Amino acid sequence: MSSPTRIKRVVVFIQENHTTDNYFGGLAPYGANVATGWPVQSNPPLADPRHDRVSYDRWLTGRETASHTQFDTVKDLPFYAYLALTGAFFENHCSGFGTNSTPNHLLLVGGQSPTLKNPSRRQPPPLWDLPSVPGLANENGLSWRCYTGSSDYPAGFYQQLKGSPNLMPSSHFVRDAQAGELPALSYVWHNSPEDEHPLADVSIGMTKIWESVDAVVQSGGWQETVFFLTWDDWGGWDDHVATPNVEHTSDGVQLAYGPRVPLLVFGGQVKQVIDSRWSSHVDVPKTVIQLLGLPALGVPRVDSSEGLADVTDLALQQPPPPSPGSRITLPDPPNPTPQPRPLPPSPGPSEPVGRVLLRNGSTLPPPNDVTL
Repeated sequence: MSSPTRIKRVVVFIQENHTTDNYFGGLAPYGANVATGWPVQSNPPLADPRHDRVSYDRWLTGRETASHTQFDTVKDLPFYAYLALTGAFFENHCSGFGTNSTPNHLLLVGGQSPTLKNPSRRQPPPLWDLPSVPGLANENGLSWRCYTGSSDYPAGFYQQLKGSPNLMPSSHFVRDAQAGELPALSYVWHNSPEDEHPLADVSIGMTKIWESVDAVVQSGGWQETVFFLTWDDWGGWDDHVATPNVEHTSDGVQLAYGPRVPLLVFGGQVKQVIDSRWSSHVDVPKTVIQLLGLPALGVPRVDSSEGLADVTDLALQQPPPPSPGSRITLPDPPNPTPQPRPLPPSPGPSEPVGRVLLRNGSTLPPPNDVTL
């Protein structure tokens, strides 16, 4: 489903630890495939559910339950509800791997992860010579920046990016956006509580994203920018959809797709649609490549993706969102309420996860560093 679209600027926001059902139950009246009627989640949450590879395996096999609650979408996350209903909401988007943070952040940046867990904070941070989309942009003369949280996480794990002056604190994003100085490609991460990682009040992270988008709008960049907003992993929150098993580790446990997590794509040239196709974090770097006219990354998992660029249309001129603090008015839901769309067929049979490709052509073993 690739598109010949070329966009001037792409911004990828990556937040933390929520599933589609946990955040977007309020989209049910619009026909989205989301659970309803679960207990309402207090904001801020009182616990950080376990969500590592072991917990995912136990949840997947019914030996452990996830946190079966939902935030009040309209009350707690009105700006996100607005973006989902006025842009493209991918209701069957999945975390790249069924595990926790670091592997999924790496999949969003370069489509691969040598690990299935978060690195130990008691040891020096890892450094891998993996291909990355920011590095690909640099090699092809496109400007880029990674606006990161503490310790350049996770961009500093890439040998290609570590130490670059283009790695800068996420607090600089609004400043650069207001000045009209954003590069062609921006990846943006935040520290807690702005990243929405439990135990954070999720409205704090939403407000930061709102301010960030508005900074682009106020500088006149809305029409020429495509924004991605997603969450790294499931965070231990429940989701009612069983995702397709398309990759597994050597012990036979499903790795991809992971659980559903929200993906919102929006901007002046993005269609208004609830999109039901299966997608995962690997489709994000592929779509960035498509939109910016970059060549192949050299990572089969990314290069073989069809991408999501077909939700953009250069002829569109969608209105910008309201400014921060404004009253949010959501579109009226259809009457009668549409039924959720049936799940699409699985993209294919499950295959063993492959070796990890490095920039020099050598490889690392397939990721499987968690004992189940």
